[in-house]
Amino acid sequence: MEKEVKTICLFNHKGGVSKTTTTFNLGWGLANKDCKVLMVDLDSQCNLTGLVMGEKALDIDLMNNLYDSRDNLTLKPIVEKLIDGQKPDVIIDSERGNILKTQNENLFLLPGHLKVSDLDSQISVSLKIAQGVPATKNIPGNLPGVLQQIAQKNGIDYMILDLSPNVGGLNQIALMSSDYFIMPTSPDYFCLQAIYSLAKTIKGWQQEIELFKQNADATSSSKFLKNKPIFLGAIQQSPRNSKPAKSFQNWIDKIRESIRKDFIPILEKMECVVNQDKFQEAISNGDNLQPYDLAYVPDFNSLIAKSQERSKPIFELNESDLRVDGLVGATADNMTEKIREFKKIFNDLSERVKFLTSP
Repeated sequence: MEKEVKTICLFNHKGGVSKTTTTFNLGWGLANKDCKVLMVDLDSQCNLTGLVMGEKALDIDLMNNLYDSRDNLTLKPIVEKLIDGQKPDVIIDSERGNILKTQNENLFLLPGHLKVSDLDSQISVSLKIAQGVPATKNIPGNLPGVLQQIAQKNGIDYMILDLSPNVGGLNQIALMSSDYFIMPTSPDYFCLQAIYSLAKTIKGWQQEIELFKQNADATSSSKFLKNKPIFLGAIQQSPRNSKPAKSFQNWIDKIRESIRKDFIPILEKMECVVNQDKFQEAISNGDNLQPYDLAYVPDFNSLIAKSQERSKPIFELNESDLRVDGLVGATADNMTEKIREFKKIFNDLSERVKFLTSP
């Protein structure tokens, strides 16, 4: 019997919400809990790949080797073969490379590539013309099919998809083929506007894919388009410290209320939201968390640069990392305290995600 892979999509079509950083931190947090995690960089900007690679991403020879060597598995050949119309089984059989290891033995990456954007437009067209052009019927489900097989082949427990901030076809099939999704947010007007827009978008996506699946035959890869991603909750970001200024707190409250009034009712009708009683149990140890707050994450400040330099989350930084930068005394003590704070935040977040995705 094949191991169950739980797919989680981090998505908000509004940019600047720390989506990629959250993907990395959540993936690492789950890996620390003895889960084998695969992060997939489906953003053509490849920020997640750059975050994992760190300073190595500046070495052109090393990066060329990453993408050119058949010992490595990246999205480049996968996307090229998907665009050529190859089926998931054929692609998996032809690709013998390994997913990329990180500094955490349980955390892996499927590196992204610019060519991902070419697949986006092909999927968008295929969803709309498949009924009239049967040759395109497999295109939307092929990518989820390939990713699922890669995850199963590597014994993955959680596959986390990092998406670009748009509402294109690639994001549509990535989200609607996932088991769960999380919405990172930021305390501002534009994120508030995005919430209601996103609810309508997801509803339209589900309807379009349902029609697509009805017109697909039983042997097509449309079976990978599950079309019922369960909303696990939102991650609230703050541009300040752990106690947000009143103006930012007002936006956080408005976003929480909009999720409750505008987002959740639509998802409930779609059967795409986690049970509220279970969610309430999941946040019972969280300070000031309410449905559907998964976590409240303060600003990373200068620690984010140190994290990126070392290709590991802020909560994995240690005293030697600080000493390398010449930080001592009160400054080092303050940063050490912040690191402990982030460690608790992401440990609790990972624990909640594990609980909410358990039977």
